[in-house]
Amino acid sequence: MINETTIWNSKQNIPELVVQDCRIEFDLTEKECDKLRFILLNRGVNKWLYARRLFIKLKHEVKELFKKEEDKYTKIKLGRINEKMQNIAKLPRWIEWSAKIHKSMKNNEKDIIIKGKHC
Repeated sequence: MINETTIWNSKQNIPELVVQDCRIEFDLTEKECDKLRFILLNRGVNKWLYARRLFIKLKHEVKELFKKEEDKYTKIKLGRINEKMQNIAKLPRWIEWSAKIHKSMKNNEKDIIIKGKHC
């Protein structure tokens, strides 16, 4: 059973894992799996999973810059940026989106449910 705690044990950030899960759950053919791969690509899922990887690399670069920086004001700014990046990176995995599609992200915010420890 998956819950707010056990969800951390699941691999993530690879679109093919979604395809494999759907193949098993819905007994998809290879043609249907290809269609799902296209849907993930078309809806930007692949892009955002890759962007997440790049974000994590950037987070580590900022952390290293922060450690090496000697100028007090630059260090304060880098520290603030690093803190914000850490908070984003450490968001809980259990985030539920409403089935309703809003025209703006602002309207989506009230329908997003985040479970688990918050930063």
